[in-house]
Amino acid sequence: MRYVPANCLREGMKLARNVYSKSGIVLLAKDVVLTKKYIEDIHKLVINGVYIEDSLSENIKIENVISEELRVGAVKTIKDIYNNPSSIVKSLDLVEIMAKNMMDQILANKSIMINMIDIKSFDDFLYSHSVNVGVLSAVIGIALNLDEVKLEKLITSAMLHDIGKVFIPRAILNRQENLTDKEKEIMNSHAEKGYRYIKKYYNIPVTSYVGILQHHERYDGKGYPDGKKGENISLFGRIICLCDAYDNLISEMPNKKAYLPSDAIEYIMAYNGSIFDPKLVKLFLRKVAPYPLGTIVKLSTGKKAIVMENNEECSTRPVVKILENGEVYDLTGDWNLRNITIIGVEKDEEV
Repeated sequence: MRYVPANCLREGMKLARNVYSKSGIVLLAKDVVLTKKYIEDIHKLVINGVYIEDSLSENIKIENVISEELRVGAVKTIKDIYNNPSSIVKSLDLVEIMAKNMMDQILANKSIMINMIDIKSFDDFLYSHSVNVGVLSAVIGIALNLDEVKLEKLITSAMLHDIGKVFIPRAILNRQENLTDKEKEIMNSHAEKGYRYIKKYYNIPVTSYVGILQHHERYDGKGYPDGKKGENISLFGRIICLCDAYDNLISEMPNKKAYLPSDAIEYIMAYNGSIFDPKLVKLFLRKVAPYPLGTIVKLSTGKKAIVMENNEECSTRPVVKILENGEVYDLTGDWNLRNITIIGVEKDEEV
């Protein structure tokens, strides 16, 4: 199994995972062979890519961090909150249920690295993003050995981190570029608006709503709304800041192309200690794969290879299979390969 961007899909490719519509209905089922019309439908939905099975990715199994059913249900719950703010309190009960279910599933697979690129459409980005930040935050929380009570609070906070965007005018929210200073001020108010609303109308723990308030604070003190610095920012705020940034980077937007996971990791490393807490970055690099399973990479030898297995101890040096001859290289474990590095990711049409 491997991920293929939408613009690289070809007729005859076989789906490895379901593709869902905006309402959570299965649009294309696993094992369907793509036709010209199916590919056109994927483009119309602005879906960033799909998972396929082919000879290149034979024997590569990408495990879900959470089940497809839980992900679809969580996205629907978040969507209901954003589209029906008058019923937000009722919907928030479901968020806590989803948070517990998410925690239970991730704890059952706590040794897993994040290898999967989320499949989402731009129209549903805000909702999928909230769920992804919940998943990423849970993985970091587990790596920090947080107990189950704290984990559930963290996931709830992470899934609700952008709830204040309910109160931001759609014209500003949908554009998010070339904003005037006044519009930027309005946009940046979403953290405090979300915090105040949740604090006033819903009974969740203090740590959860403070995480919502502080998810745009920076480790160097240059964030908002309060310019807090270092560990004066709550742990939840620091975790959500990191996970929010990563998912934003790897997501396709009308005004920007999605970063490759490896490029997003480089960005995070570049801002280690300025935007992001160095201790959390260190954990993040162990748990989130810069080269997800099934990624086609180019080696310093000039050969192309597919990523077969990742290694927490050195995530930039996975186990790869050379495409031309099927030879397997363990870039971490084999000392004889120490001079070979990954120098880039190949576009699918170049394979």
